Amino acid sequence: MHPLHRKFRRLPAAAVPALVASLALLGSVALPTSAASAYDLRLRSWGQNANGQLGDGTKTQRLTPTSVVGLSGAELNSVAAGGTGGTGATVTGFGLALLANGTVEAWGKNDKGQLGNGTTSTTDEWAVPALVAGLGGVQAVAAGGAHALALLKDGTVQAWGLNDKGQLGDGTNTNANLPVTVAGLDSVKAIAAGDAFSMALLADGTVKTWGNNDKGQLGVTAKPSSSTATVPTPTPTTRTTAMQIPELTTVKGIAAGASHAFALLADGSVMSWGLNDKGQLGDDSIVNKPYPVPVLELKNVTALSAGASHSIALLQDKTLRGWGLNDKGQVGDGTQTQRNTSVPIPGVTGAIGIASGASHNLAVLSDGTVQAWGLNDKGQLGDGTTKDKATPVQVLAKSGAVSMVAAPSNGSFSLAR
Repeated sequence: MHPLHRKFRRLPAAAVPALVASLALLGSVALPTSAASAYDLRLRSWGQNANGQLGDGTKTQRLTPTSVVGLSGAELNSVAAGGTGGTGATVTGFGLALLANGTVEAWGKNDKGQLGNGTTSTTDEWAVPALVAGLGGVQAVAAGGAHALALLKDGTVQAWGLNDKGQLGDGTNTNANLPVTVAGLDSVKAIAAGDAFSMALLADGTVKTWGNNDKGQLGVTAKPSSSTATVPTPTPTTRTTAMQIPELTTVKGIAAGASHAFALLADGSVMSWGLNDKGQLGDDSIVNKPYPVPVLELKNVTALSAGASHSIALLQDKTLRGWGLNDKGQVGDGTQTQRNTSVPIPGVTGAIGIASGASHNLAVLSDGTVQAWGLNDKGQLGDGTTKDKATPVQVLAKSGAVSMVAAPSNGSFSLAR
């Protein structure tokens, strides 16, 4: 571990505009901040820290928020969290911070080059942020299981990290510890990353995907002509370059879970595809879908987040709905009953941003507070305990500065500022 690996950087003279709406759909939301203390403005983290993914210079698990070294205030445009769950050696985690000057910093696990700093090591983890090499003009970031994406202001996308399933989209299966260009993409306005697949929303309202497709998470398989026909096997099994999803043309936002995905349409409805063994697609079934299907009983949606096997929607009225696996209370309805269609999440009003980890969730409220619920075995709820919560609990009190949250769709830690 290198607690002092941090490169000096010059602060920006002018901030690069943030894609606020798009980032909300990636499990990270950035909103205007009011006056607050220097401590309030710091990026904070909590939960699993086996790989330095909390960015506090240690590998100590945190049950309450700690400060990420050196990241605070107006220099932060957005944050993203990546990694996978499990215990011991199977745990991975890393964080990304998009700065107002258009550069990106990363910290945590680096066994697949996911920090983008030109190094790769199974034992060398970076517990404090350092610059991703060669990136500038970045407008959005996304983090998967062990890969990362950056949307540039020219509408192209860069990627780095694990590439065994083609999730970097450069036409190869070769890992990259420095950013590479995703082939054949331009006019991109939003990005999202699942565990081993990637997504891009284009300016014309269409969506392209690449990477792993073992559960149909790319959404590119032809839909059967009859609703009673057998669901086809996902094809191709992997894709190393971006491919357009058929019949999606009015998309205004995207989100990715570990192995399932969503498209928010212009009318406020939602389409879903991919893994559905726990009802996470919300179509009242537990059958995987390798093509988009409507999420039932859901309308007026403004943002989405997704974990390993559950999903959350933010509605226009600033309330939330959840569905999918609920064994740890991650749906947030006060039960442990699996939900194959969406149900209201009681006790949350005034929500303005959401993020989902593997089995936990975060919500930013309009009063500047943060709530969390679901699995808490690693302290990922930040309430000072390791007890799961089936309904939301307060993590961060009103500070006048909390404006963004992030969590890894297949991991067990949290970020907020």
